[in-house]
Amino acid sequence: MRKLVLFLFCSLFLFSCVSSSNSSGDISGLWVDEQERLYFLDEDGSLGIPDRTALSGVSWTLNNGVLTLATMDSPGGEVKEQKLILRQAKAGSLELTDADGAAVVWKKSRAKVGKLEGALFYRERMALPPEVVVSVQLYPLHSPMPVASSIMPASGNGRIPFRVYYLEQTIKGPVRLAASILHSGETLFATQTDEIISIPGTPEVLLYRTMPGENQLPPLKTPASYSGKMKVSGKDVTVHLYLEEDGLALLTQDGDRNQYMGTWMEKDRNRTIEVTRGALEPVTATREAGGNLLLNGLSAQPIELKKANIPWPSKGFLMEGELRNEGGKPVFSECNSQRDIPILPSGKGYAQLSHIMQENGNASIVLEGKMQNGHLEASNVFLVQKGGVCSTENYASAPLLQTYWRLREMGGKEVELFPEQSEPHLILRENGQASGSDGCNNFFMNWQRDGEKLTFKEGGSTLRLCPQGEEQARAMHEMFAGVDEWNISGSMLELREKNSIVAVFEAVEM
Repeated sequence: MRKLVLFLFCSLFLFSCVSSSNSSGDISGLWVDEQERLYFLDEDGSLGIPDRTALSGVSWTLNNGVLTLATMDSPGGEVKEQKLILRQAKAGSLELTDADGAAVVWKKSRAKVGKLEGALFYRERMALPPEVVVSVQLYPLHSPMPVASSIMPASGNGRIPFRVYYLEQTIKGPVRLAASILHSGETLFATQTDEIISIPGTPEVLLYRTMPGENQLPPLKTPASYSGKMKVSGKDVTVHLYLEEDGLALLTQDGDRNQYMGTWMEKDRNRTIEVTRGALEPVTATREAGGNLLLNGLSAQPIELKKANIPWPSKGFLMEGELRNEGGKPVFSECNSQRDIPILPSGKGYAQLSHIMQENGNASIVLEGKMQNGHLEASNVFLVQKGGVCSTENYASAPLLQTYWRLREMGGKEVELFPEQSEPHLILRENGQASGSDGCNNFFMNWQRDGEKLTFKEGGSTLRLCPQGEEQARAMHEMFAGVDEWNISGSMLELREKNSIVAVFEAVEM
């Protein structure tokens, strides 16, 4: 709170020192920051990020010396804002300060930005919700990697305008366009096949109605492994992603011993894989029809990962976790994945771990080891701290309260959706009340939380007859009655009963 007050005070103070000629029009144009990221401040207040397809600009404003950038990173996400204090504006540069007080310098870029404007339309006579999200991607004719994208909130019916900013140097000739209209993370309309369009142009793109589950991909078959390349300081670095049957994931990079173990889960009707890595922000991988993945969140540009039949790394890598004594034997609980991993006595570090356990009991450790058939072979231990508490906390991309939680799985089975019926979901309010739908009837009830403990109390519901899904709706209410614990991992909410996961919910935009 003190940091926010200080930020606002500094912004007002610095604004008085900035020339009054610094209107919105004075700073419009294409800027590049010290990390070579581009920001196109359009004159009408629209924001373009033409060099990144994993992030889309929405708008920008300059008020009282504070430059606010609004962006979106997924069609099911929410608009995020970044605030920068404008200290000084010159002809070729902007001197700014971020919310942490660090100096930021933007310089004018000589790159050329193009602007593709058109409209999406559909033939069905139906009204859209008050606010939807329009997603548009541009692809080269013979490449699966997008060169430009736009994710924007929109409103209206029948005909929805769109705009995509792109670097002129990346597009030569016609491109493929894929588009969709979404609400609460669900696709309402989409292109059936990519449209071939000319640039420049003003395309009118026909979208088709999609029904719940229509574009759902089959569950991913595991174990699965993938490999791809990304640029680091101008050099190609190999990236590997391993997905195990029990939800364990490993993300590795060449030359980096600090590999990232975590957990994975399919979301967005199996179109996206989300890998959570403890305190690190989750990365997501979009599944493609051919079996490859587009990995977002590890670098500025998506990384194409191709299906590969590769074993887990044979070389050791660093892991952080808790060492515990169970029946006189050491057990390692890896922090990021929160998994108990059996330790092989064949490793050189086994005797060292046994000694640490005898001397300290529970302890936090950093060790070097490798995985073999789901077991850990420890080679060396580098850091020991008494207490056995992980130094990381799970990254939560969605808060427990006031989030629209869509039911994905219940009792280990995927939830079924039915045409013309609402989707099962849950919303927890701050006043201890909860509401939602069981897939047919709306319900309300009370809930109570104490740390990781969570319980629900009986409430009420509407009494409509359910054409389909009555058994699933009844099972949902029975599930709530037994819940005693909760956990958020990435954008997934797990409800548990006696340490077993009984339901998994996915956070989507309300």
